[in-house]
Amino acid sequence: MKVMVILCCILWFCTSCTFDFDEPGVCPYNVRLNYRYAGRPDAGQLSMYVDNIHQFLFDADGVLKDIRLLKGDSLEYWQGELAPGRYTLVAWGNWGYESDVVPAPQPGVTQIRELAMTSATGTPTGTSTSEYRSNTERLYYGYSTFEIPATGNSVNRTIYLTHCHAVLRITVHWEDGYYPAKGTGGYTFRLRGVPCEYGFPAGYDIPLAGGDGAFTFPSIGSPVIWHQAKAAMNYNDELTGELVTYRLTSGSHPLLSIYRGNERIMKEIDLQLFFRKLPVNLDENTEQEFDLLVTIGQKIVVTQLSSSDWAEGGGLG
Repeated sequence: MKVMVILCCILWFCTSCTFDFDEPGVCPYNVRLNYRYAGRPDAGQLSMYVDNIHQFLFDADGVLKDIRLLKGDSLEYWQGELAPGRYTLVAWGNWGYESDVVPAPQPGVTQIRELAMTSATGTPTGTSTSEYRSNTERLYYGYSTFEIPATGNSVNRTIYLTHCHAVLRITVHWEDGYYPAKGTGGYTFRLRGVPCEYGFPAGYDIPLAGGDGAFTFPSIGSPVIWHQAKAAMNYNDELTGELVTYRLTSGSHPLLSIYRGNERIMKEIDLQLFFRKLPVNLDENTEQEFDLLVTIGQKIVVTQLSSSDWAEGGGLG
């Protein structure tokens, strides 16, 4: 029995890895990157929000060294062997066909400052006067820098992914005497003035609520785009639908309108006037997911749960 215990201890010692401690450890890799969701940083929560992670590693000069796709059992961590030096990590969760990385990343050539994630090159839906694109994916972003020493311990780093998308779940209610205009074609919500570009370099950090680390937002570019999403009437004669876009900022002017076919049936309203009344800063809040009730009568009133109403004066034209 004692012999078995000794053998187990030897086997454990030979296969274990030591991170950030003085004791040496035998390890088949010298870096481990652990991924967590910033809103729920406990292990095991990430897969509720993200089903793939594209991991970009850059060297000390900002040159792209490696791209990896993590999914399934490897979603929450990556471990590997890196040469000594300083590295920058950029991770995108849920990156799919709705967004593009430009220019096309080339390991050994492309630099971090050149890369951007954009929704402007997706598949827009056109009208006679302009082009609208469909909903984007629910993107998440992570960023970290770390250094691999020439000798010594391995590196163990936790990266917190945060929302890089906004969700507007919209319900439109017409008061007595007001109804959607008669016409042909399906209903759509249209939203103009939404940011459509993220830089790969970090924008700024936000401390986690528990004080254990921070999550990072990417830099947000100035180009904007127009979005369109299908809407449908429910049994209460209310129009419902969902818009998924890149994050809004405190300086964004998302202009919402409603169409039936090519006919506009609600005037364009600036939702920034509503968001200004919320007790959150759109530059810093972790989750940009809002349930909006738009009530149309003599005025247009926008409500979000217990938040203050914003009344947009004027006619409906």
